[in-house]
Amino acid sequence: MHCRMLPVALLLVLLCAVVSAQRKYDFVMSPSDSDLNVNVSLQAFTSGTLIGNYDPNTNPTGTRTKPGLFGSFGSTENVPVPVEVNPSVEGNVASKPAGTFSMVFHPDAGRVILLDLFSDLLHSGAVSLPASAEFATDGFRTRNPTSTYPAGRFTVPVGEVLVTMLTLAQVGDPAVGTLTPLGGNRYAFAVAPTVVLTVRAELQGSVLESTSNPNPLALVGEVEIQGDTATILSVNTIDWSDVDTPNQPIPQFAMDLPTVLPPGDVAHLLFNLTLNEVRTRVNGTYTISALGNISLRMVSGTITLGDYTAPTGGLNVPVEVRSPGETAPLETHIVALSDTGEYQFQTSLWGTFDLSAKGSHWLRQTVAGVSLEKNAQVDFTLTNGDIDGDNEVTLFDFGALVAAFGGVPGDPNWNANADLDGDEEVTLFDFGVLVRNFGAIGDE
Repeated sequence: MHCRMLPVALLLVLLCAVVSAQRKYDFVMSPSDSDLNVNVSLQAFTSGTLIGNYDPNTNPTGTRTKPGLFGSFGSTENVPVPVEVNPSVEGNVASKPAGTFSMVFHPDAGRVILLDLFSDLLHSGAVSLPASAEFATDGFRTRNPTSTYPAGRFTVPVGEVLVTMLTLAQVGDPAVGTLTPLGGNRYAFAVAPTVVLTVRAELQGSVLESTSNPNPLALVGEVEIQGDTATILSVNTIDWSDVDTPNQPIPQFAMDLPTVLPPGDVAHLLFNLTLNEVRTRVNGTYTISALGNISLRMVSGTITLGDYTAPTGGLNVPVEVRSPGETAPLETHIVALSDTGEYQFQTSLWGTFDLSAKGSHWLRQTVAGVSLEKNAQVDFTLTNGDIDGDNEVTLFDFGALVAAFGGVPGDPNWNANADLDGDEEVTLFDFGVLVRNFGAIGDE
């Protein structure tokens, strides 16, 4: 068998050619250089009942409750009391956030695409914030301790809330923004992904978790692109608010409530509430420092060389990646075929492209609309007979075959491209291939 190898210099030129196109970089935030310094305000609105933690068998000395301010109060009575509880948390959060995201840069088009943003805003650890709760009742009494809680609304401190999770996650479609050249390899970008904010907090053994509605988050910054790497610095002012209405039952939880009349004691209560509404506001600064590496996708498949009877292992076929509808290649990959015609290569291009393959004496085939936003499989079946390489099977190819007829490697008239079936001899079998495919024209 014989191998058809492109000159090494030409191969390197094709592989190393740089053509402007959009490319995707995967970024990892640097917590040491990233910062979150914000004021967080979280207010929840609930409704339901409270009841003392008394149990005649397991806790006979526990607190008992009863609605109303007057009347009898039996020695074992423990009656639920309608109540609204509206806890609120507010304080400053300073943290070193972590996270990942991807960005697609297309400098010529002035476009940037942001996708898969996720940031752990409390990467450096949970934070404690002071909490209070507004209680609204029609008035009730307790025993153990004996106290009266008048009708109305009153606010009491309930200790520290431990905020254990505060995350940002991009949802919906990738966000498209602007990319403006600043000189050299530096660009300014502006993009507004749609994100949700998830908060988890713990108070006296009770866990409250809420995920906001989707909202846009404006991000601006600078990126410097150096070949296969890119660095980003994005300093952002955040003033973000959301109202969520989950209408979700909260698992029963215990809470100690200071007595009102008389003060100085503590009632031990169990709450059965429904979370009706959560209001969240975050305002301050969010700085992202991140390093990105170019993202590669694998293109693989099978190239079937029509009418070729020899093993294909060792044959090289150029595969071009083109902009849709264009013929100039953005990249040319010289792929080596296996004995079963399989090939593969990696590309940093991101988006939708046309892929085109042409063997030495086969016609070109172009497959349109290939998505390279993830790994792709593309198969080609190439038509044989293009001896002169003009992408058509014509009388010129007949002339070339006649001139090489009977030749074998080493003969003066040997033409490897005329050996259409790959048996290392130009024979009537090659004439048969040419006749079958006469008049065929390859894709552009």
